[in-house]
Amino acid sequence: MNESVRGFRQTAPEPEFGLAEAQRRMQHQLMASTGVAQSVFNLAKQELTWNTRAYQMLGVSPVGATVTLDFAMSLIYPDDLDLLIRAREQLRMSPGAIELDYRVVRPDGELLEIHSLLFSEVDSQGRPLVFVELSLDVTERKRVENALIQSARLCRVLDHVSTDVYWEQASDFTDTQPGLITPVPVATDSLQRKMRVLYVEDNMYNLMLFDDVMRTREDVEMRMAQNGAQGFEVASTWQPDVLVLDGRLPDIHGIDLLKRMRTIAGLEETPAFMCSADTLPEHKILAEQAGFTGYWTKPVDFDKVFDELDRVAASNILR
Repeated sequence: MNESVRGFRQTAPEPEFGLAEAQRRMQHQLMASTGVAQSVFNLAKQELTWNTRAYQMLGVSPVGATVTLDFAMSLIYPDDLDLLIRAREQLRMSPGAIELDYRVVRPDGELLEIHSLLFSEVDSQGRPLVFVELSLDVTERKRVENALIQSARLCRVLDHVSTDVYWEQASDFTDTQPGLITPVPVATDSLQRKMRVLYVEDNMYNLMLFDDVMRTREDVEMRMAQNGAQGFEVASTWQPDVLVLDGRLPDIHGIDLLKRMRTIAGLEETPAFMCSADTLPEHKILAEQAGFTGYWTKPVDFDKVFDELDRVAASNILR
């Protein structure tokens, strides 16, 4: 039976991009049902396309609008533009996926907080064909998170000043200095300094949460960085006792960053912990092989973190 009788006809092989286009049509249907904005930049054609949700989220009318890469980049908050450019350049050099948060200023002036996943689709030779970005408007979520963080800070302050010791000592002091209240001094060993912890993480919420929790420990001094370059600079000048590195940073992978930090005099054996959302066993194995002391998955179990820090403190004399 020939092909025409069976209802089929032979066609020329589809280009490599054909399958990706078919997958993307299904993605568009999924995006429409979940409220996820999607943008696709075709490298060969230098064309940018948005789905309906992207137009809605960014406050742009799809009627008669010609979306260009320059226009889309013009909506990025100026301080965050370099972050996005570096992320896309990293995808050009090393295809994969990158998660990041940045801000957008809509044409009507409204500021949005965006959480996005950027990834590239490649041909059989590993050459990028398109960049795809899936985005969510997390402005309200960020507002609630920030409010919760501020509330937590206020609760800690109130908890501190509500102790009897605080008021007794404050009363003793104000007997001679009316109108002035000073916090209770913390007793520390004059021969031992605080443990220095450097946390390198590009997600501001994760940074703030980690910093807030670490503030509950009087024996820890925290410093933070939002990318590998900043982290390397802080490590070079500050000499941390513990390194906590995110797995996927905008400019470098955490494993590669640790290799660079090991070249800094004094940090060759510094305990380092990978802090990552990647939970697959192979990721943990790679981190261990790269010299990480431990692997903390997000959301972070801070009881485990404190146990690890206690072990580091017990094995080191900080002077």
